[in-house]
Amino acid sequence: MSKLIVRMFGGFGVGAVVTLIALVVLNDPEDTVSSHLIALNLLGSMLIGAYFSISALLFERDEWSMLKQTLFHYVTSLIVLFPVFTWLTGWVPLTPRSLAIGFVFFTITYILNWIGWFTYFKQMEKRMNESLQQRK
Repeated sequence: MSKLIVRMFGGFGVGAVVTLIALVVLNDPEDTVSSHLIALNLLGSMLIGAYFSISALLFERDEWSMLKQTLFHYVTSLIVLFPVFTWLTGWVPLTPRSLAIGFVFFTITYILNWIGWFTYFKQMEKRMNESLQQRK
């Protein structure tokens, strides 16, 4: 349980830092934004950070295949994150076209991210195997 709490608060922190960086980088001195809007966006970023920190635990389930872990994570991500993207923050407007574009963008991003991590771990596996072969 403590691992879950540590991950959740770590995700909150990452989400808050990402929002702070976005506010600093995208700052327009002539633009005025309500504190309510900033708070909603901060909350959305923090929830997304917490979700991804916690949901990564799915990939530690050794009894599940990689395919089952990935599909469960993807579906859970859609169920959890789309309400944050739409209702809470308004990052994706609630129109059929916007939802479809958001879904496609999310899916493509998810696939590219998965390919990146898969490639990284395959390279790590290859290096570890080479290291073991050199020791023999």
